[in-house]
Amino acid sequence: MENREIKDAPAPWALMGSGYIILLRLPKGLVETGGFVPEPLIGSFAGGFGTVMYVDYSYSDAGPYRELLFIPGMFSFTQGRFFSITKIFVSTMDSVVNGQKNWGIPKELAGFEHEVKDKSTECIRIVKDGATAAEFTFRSSAMSLPVTTGIIPRSWHTLAHIHDEKTYLTLLMARGFISPARLVDFKSTESLFPDLTKGRIISAFRVPRFFMVFPKARIIQTSTTGE
Repeated sequence: MENREIKDAPAPWALMGSGYIILLRLPKGLVETGGFVPEPLIGSFAGGFGTVMYVDYSYSDAGPYRELLFIPGMFSFTQGRFFSITKIFVSTMDSVVNGQKNWGIPKELAGFEHEVKDKSTECIRIVKDGATAAEFTFRSSAMSLPVTTGIIPRSWHTLAHIHDEKTYLTLLMARGFISPARLVDFKSTESLFPDLTKGRIISAFRVPRFFMVFPKARIIQTSTTGE
């Protein structure tokens, strides 16, 4: 990796790109034992849909980068129930450092490989310390529909993370297009990324293009979760 100074990129960020979204349900036991839940959130899982997202950011305030994230579902915080990212890989250290500093997101550096098989099929592989963390093959439709976070409840697009004994609440705003997709193949190294086959995949979507804003987080000086 290039030895250089990390770019300082304070919030807010504007981001553009493309990617895939998987919606799934996972057993509570799997989340608690294999969901990479941080210690302050252990015992606070509140259910709901889990989400896996692969994103190729063509633009961000920290420069272009790729990302794979896992959200098991909602967790109970003192301030309410929110989604929280428990495992996330990104392709640049600029994203790692600024993501942790701005929003408390537990980003880790990894390598990303992307192969277009044909017009409808793509393969994505994430490598961490020489091992395959996760590998996906998606098949998608060319049909797309517009979507926006403006029509869904705020709690559904608010992320909450605990970092350095502080709670970071971030209300995301996004708009773009989605296309129906299917996860036709998946494998992972469970010590690095959850085995999604142990849950139930509800649906998958391709996001051919989107615009998103990560605003400045609301930071609360506490790590206490709700009951």
